[in-house]
Amino acid sequence: MSKRDGKSRHMINVDLTSMIDVVFQLIIFFMFTSQFGELRRTEIDLPRQPGDESAVRLEPAMIIDLTNEGLYLVESTSASLAEIERLAAIGVANQVPEDPFDVLIRPDRNASAIHLDRLLLRLSNTGVQRWKLATVDEGGGA
Repeated sequence: MSKRDGKSRHMINVDLTSMIDVVFQLIIFFMFTSQFGELRRTEIDLPRQPGDESAVRLEPAMIIDLTNEGLYLVESTSASLAEIERLAAIGVANQVPEDPFDVLIRPDRNASAIHLDRLLLRLSNTGVQRWKLATVDEGGGA
């Protein structure tokens, strides 16, 4: 017989209640933050054109929506061209070569082209060199 057979074993009780609470809070946090990412997109009737399938789909630094009425929206908040120009200038000033400041423009397909031209002129004045227009392909996919 070994010495281990004669010793009594002690059970250690571990209370996992606090750890389960933390896990549930993290799940709730991630559910809400993923929802907010989708909320910043305004409902826009995008132009119906095939897009560049080979483009890398990274989140742009700035998303600008152009409504049918000619309003500019940044993060679903109305913004003037001067405000957009100021925000873009800050973004360009803070860009790094590995991650250049890029803009996604989501124009309503019924918006006047003059509003898009004014926006692009302001963006080019700030030094924005990369921008893309959002479209929807004819099949209805984004």
